[in-house]
Parts: sequence; structure tokens; C-alpha cells
Amino acid sequence: MPRRGAAWLTALLVFAAAAAPWAAAQRMTAAEQRAVDVAARHPAFAAGLARNPGWVATAYGAGGRYDVYRVDFGSASGAELGWAQVGLDSGRVYAWETYFEVEGDYYAEVEAVLLERLRGDPELTALIGDVDDNDWTWVGYESWRDTWAVHLERGLDSVVVYLRPETPFVGSLERLRVVQVYFPAVVPVAEWLGVREAEAVAVAFADARVAGAVRGLEGWTASAEPLTERVWRVRFMWEGDVMVEADVDLVGGVVEAVE
Repeated sequence: MPRRGAAWLTALLVFAAAAAPWAAAQRMTAAEQRAVDVAARHPAFAAGLARNPGWVATAYGAGGRYDVYRVDFGSASGAELGWAQVGLDSGRVYAWETYFEVEGDYYAEVEAVLLERLRGDPELTALIGDVDDNDWTWVGYESWRDTWAVHLERGLDSVVVYLRPETPFVGSLERLRVVQVYFPAVVPVAEWLGVREAEAVAVAFADARVAGAVRGLEGWTASAEPLTERVWRVRFMWEGDVMVEADVDLVGGVVEAVE
């Protein structure tokens, strides 16, 4: 194909991808409409679509061996709400994903249900304490792994609780069970070691004996390694030689020894 023709085809495909949701909605076949109806009645979509008046849908039949229809849902404002793969003969939704926002009155409803569920879990409260002891809360639904998330903001003591309903992948709020309790401040090991090393170097360098040993030595470097859970050895180097070593108690924030 000539370059000009290829460019024209590319532009046409880009335009079609952007315009298809509205154009297809205006000339949907009976089979495509049936696919939309099947998907819209599915528990994963029914309640969410009801919260989005004016929602739109597009569909097409993929044909081939499985004769599956693809249905895409969007809000009146153009936001994606989800997609489904539908079998018309079986009347089943084989696969789907939803992107419904948890907001407004629905957010308040979800928050109330989730917090009450956490309050009534003695094993959880024995671990994290009073559920209402926090600066603020945030709740949301992760459709990709079918979990509700509750973030309790407590600074370094913040916690995120993940719950999963008994009925899978429909965003249900019934019969929820706790599947994970996540502590954001418990960072990866490499990151934790890096932070602790930086703290140890800072404490050591604040000691006058250490600072004096490297004063005037341009380009000195420092490294640290743990000796125990609380004591780190900090080594200050210059041009390949050890200039001074310090043992730092990170819990107490003091230098125990300098060599």
C-alpha cells in the first residue's frame, strides 16, 4: 500500500476506535442488543449500571469457533464502565471486568457496611485495635482481584484491610471475609535496609570524633551493616582506606563506640 494510503487507513482506524461506541449504539443489530441485555442483567453489572443513568453500550459478534459477543459499557459522560464476553445461545456471560466508581451515596453505604464488618471481627480488632481510631478512612473495590479495601490512616501505623465476598466477582457486600491485612509502613527489605543504613550514617557523623576523622577529606564515603537488631557498624572510607568506624545504637540514637 502506498505510504499515503497507509496513513489514511491508520487515521481511519484511530477515528473508528474513538467513534465506535456512539456510532455502533445507533445501529445495533438484534443479536448485539440481546448480548447487551444478557450482560446488563448479570450481577456484576446490574447494580452498577443502575447507579449510572444514561449508560451506553456497544457490542459485536466475534464469530469464529466460539461465537462470542463482546459488549462494552460506558457512562453518559464517556467513562468506561466495563466489558463482557457473552454467549447468546447459552445466555451466559463468560468473562467480564467492571470499572464502576465507588462514590456519592453508594460510597457512604459501602463505607458503613465495611467498617461495621471490621468492628465485628474480634480477631482483627485484637490485631489492629479500635477500627474507629484513625485520622480518616478510604474504601474502594478492586475488580481485578474481587476485593474490597479499607484504608485506616494512622500515619506510620496505617493499615489496609482487604475483604472478599462469598459470591465472586460481582462486587457483593454480603458474607465478607478478611483475606489480607496490609501494613504500608512495612516496606521491602532492601528499602528498609537502605533507610536504616542512612540513619546509622547520620547518627555516626553527628559524633564529633567521627566528623573530625573525615574533616577536610574531600570525597569520603560511608557504609553501614547491622551487627545486631539494634546496633549497626558504620565505616567511613577515603581513597580506599578506613578512616574511622563507629558502632551505632539505632534504637537509642547514640554512638556506642568509635575506632
